[in-house]
Amino acid sequence: MRRLWATLGLALGLAVTSLTSSASAEPIVHTVGDGQTLGKIAKRYNVSIAAICTANGIERRSKIKAGQRLLIPDKDDVDGTRAAEEASEKHKPTQRTASGAHKFDLPGYNQPAYFYEPVGPGRLSMKPVIVYLHGRGGHPEQDCKRWSRIARRYGWLICPSGPAAHGSGRAWDNNWLSAHTATMAAITALRNKFGRRVQLYGNTLVGFSEGAYAAMNVGVREPRTFNRWLILAANSTYWGGPGLDALGTARERVRRVYLITGERDAIVEGTRQVDEWLRRADVDTKLSTPSDLAHELALERKPFLYEQALRWLDDGGERKRPKKSHDATASR
Repeated sequence: MRRLWATLGLALGLAVTSLTSSASAEPIVHTVGDGQTLGKIAKRYNVSIAAICTANGIERRSKIKAGQRLLIPDKDDVDGTRAAEEASEKHKPTQRTASGAHKFDLPGYNQPAYFYEPVGPGRLSMKPVIVYLHGRGGHPEQDCKRWSRIARRYGWLICPSGPAAHGSGRAWDNNWLSAHTATMAAITALRNKFGRRVQLYGNTLVGFSEGAYAAMNVGVREPRTFNRWLILAANSTYWGGPGLDALGTARERVRRVYLITGERDAIVEGTRQVDEWLRRADVDTKLSTPSDLAHELALERKPFLYEQALRWLDDGGERKRPKKSHDATASR
């Protein structure tokens, strides 16, 4: 009898050990090879296509490409939800604000940044980053929440804080070098936290007012990291001789630039000059000057204006030389 109970105890112990090791095992990450389909991958690991789709936040009809990394759920995770939840928990940031933004410190910079993760199909795959630089007196946490409604479908959204206090908000103190430090630290921090889900090159830089001054100067000096720009209320005074010299060097890497300035904004002529400089440098550029817009960020009133800009920037693939004729538009 004792031998029987010992045998049963050993069997139960092995079963518990097996279950524990299975539950704590690292998830399988499959790198897609040439010609592989979701069906072939699912068959290889003896799981369903639906489970792989759920685990990776993609749809059955989503196109996969060589080099893409996919989470493979355990055979017991029939619908893939556990793998998706565990992946999300693994990368869960340590702080979250009342506004819903994630908050963390940037290496080598003394102010925090606020960010949102991507949403929609492919959110667990590598995604580009949108960095927003606020205007003088801006509120990076609140501004990040405003942008998140339209920006997250295109990738990560991160909003660094200016180094100086200005009223109840923050400012860059007309120092684009501080913005450069914060911007590059933001990319580094996201990459360190989330790994290959964060794209290092070919990202989008957005700036409004003083943030536009910062973005224009950071953009020409980091064209590999940020080859797409959305500049809101650009002014020709934001680029001195060194900025224009940097544009001459950066222009081969910059894919697309979208400029938006209200017709009622006092600096609209300065924006037109910036547009002309970019076109002379053969940068693919669009200019929008809404007749009912002043010096403002009208994300709630005119969300379609900014969404169409981000969509156009996101669609920019291989660099194409712009047409000689001026195709700027004025949104009404």
